[in-house]
Amino acid sequence: MKDFWETHHWPQGERRAHWHVLFDDQPTVHTFVRAHAELLGRHRELAPIPVEWLHATIQSIGPLSPGQADAVAAAAQLAARGIVPFELEVGPAQAIHNSVIAALYPEEQISALYRTLRQVTESVLGTGVLPSPRDARFWPHMSLAYSGAHWDADALAEALVKLRPPRARMTVTRAVLVDQQQLWRDRYTWTPIAEIQLGQGPRPGAEPASARREGYRP
Repeated sequence: MKDFWETHHWPQGERRAHWHVLFDDQPTVHTFVRAHAELLGRHRELAPIPVEWLHATIQSIGPLSPGQADAVAAAAQLAARGIVPFELEVGPAQAIHNSVIAALYPEEQISALYRTLRQVTESVLGTGVLPSPRDARFWPHMSLAYSGAHWDADALAEALVKLRPPRARMTVTRAVLVDQQQLWRDRYTWTPIAEIQLGQGPRPGAEPASARREGYRP
């Protein structure tokens, strides 16, 4: 396994907006993740992700001003009216080239969410501003741990296959725009900017995203 952080090094203090599906309100996902905790904890090369920071990255955006964030959130909420909440299965876990991840299935609806959020984000910020190319394949997954070294993870990969706890099932009802920071060689944390509810419009009288968040700075 390779060192995840060698190719994911942000400038110190930089913050980047992202679209995420979050799992903070999903106890079945937490149970699935905790079933792997003892195994992952045996390997000092890994930095396991605490359950409160579990996420599936839908789209990395980059730094946003509060005005840009409000505009992106508003456009996304309008578009999300046409996306019906959908079922998602989390698991199994597997070791890949630089981390341990859980697969997300089925891919069709979460991929449709990705395409919608990318399109509306570009409609506000402009074509070509997002860090990933338009033709890049979207790969839905949830990270369980990041590798902090180059090491032989074959034994870990085999142990993950043998462990195989029941997959977690959930309903995706929202996407969250976050202002994210990198805790070097450990994890990612964030401040929520806006929650986009699938299949419905914004709540009557809802404040702009910039008025609801605390501590957000572009």
